[in-house]
Amino acid sequence: MHAYMRAIGLSEDKINENDIELICESVYDEYDHLESVREDGRKVTFMELSKEFGRGMGLKVLGEQDGLGFHRTSYYPYVKCPDEGSDGSVGIQAKTNGDSYIGVCNDGRVGAPLIFSLQNPGTYLRGRKEDPNSEYRVTTTFAALSLQGRVLLPAKSKAQRASEGISDWAVERQDTIELAKIGDEKALQMVTLQNLDLYSMVQQRMSDGEDIFTIVDTYFIPYGMESDQYHILANIDRVVPVYSTITREMVWKMNVDCGGLRFTLCINEGDLEGYPSSGMRFRGDIWMQGKINFMLPTADHS
Repeated sequence: MHAYMRAIGLSEDKINENDIELICESVYDEYDHLESVREDGRKVTFMELSKEFGRGMGLKVLGEQDGLGFHRTSYYPYVKCPDEGSDGSVGIQAKTNGDSYIGVCNDGRVGAPLIFSLQNPGTYLRGRKEDPNSEYRVTTTFAALSLQGRVLLPAKSKAQRASEGISDWAVERQDTIELAKIGDEKALQMVTLQNLDLYSMVQQRMSDGEDIFTIVDTYFIPYGMESDQYHILANIDRVVPVYSTITREMVWKMNVDCGGLRFTLCINEGDLEGYPSSGMRFRGDIWMQGKINFMLPTADHS
């Protein structure tokens, strides 16, 4: 069973492998959304089927359709991505099993390439087939599933965060990071100096007795052996309890803000320590998912 099934309310103590087979069959028989594409030179059709088992969360089933029927190759849980995302450049690469894909988005808010598991491979394959040299503008929206988390007090009040907005320093740093990525030597030196200054400031404040979580508002750190997993500290903007339509387990669905990167996160009630609410912070480990969105360029009518 997929490790993150419990993040959408399908825990291993409530369902077994036989139940998973029946659930996957129900996705195929009664899907909410279907993407299908037949790549040139192949006699089978790739299919991506989705079905919700709770508001905004559900299961994806991937497989191939041929003359003998549908052959499932994989499945995984998902949570719907919000509308707001990133317009940074994106690269997509297939995993070794062939029907799963890893994406890399260069988003300056993170400070490093953001690696994620592609949530909509059917859309990607169809877009690549229709126009391999597309001039389409691609945006990426993000979501995450978590198996472990804790609620922390805020470093700043919600009113403070709203009034401060994005500082001039943060905007300048993001621009500097973008220049450093393309090899600007001056920008590389500036980022290095900024990092040294930040480290020195944190060390000084900690030596004065401050707790690290009162100094650091948010962070986004690669975690574990998988490239699409992260350890995060993020501000909680909105929380909604969602119930699995199969097990009736409760899942906390949160909109979080991690240094300007906003995404939706789901975690089983039993895996979260503390009671989440708007204005608090979430600290935990996540599996990052991303959805690419192909957008037609705006026509020039001048």
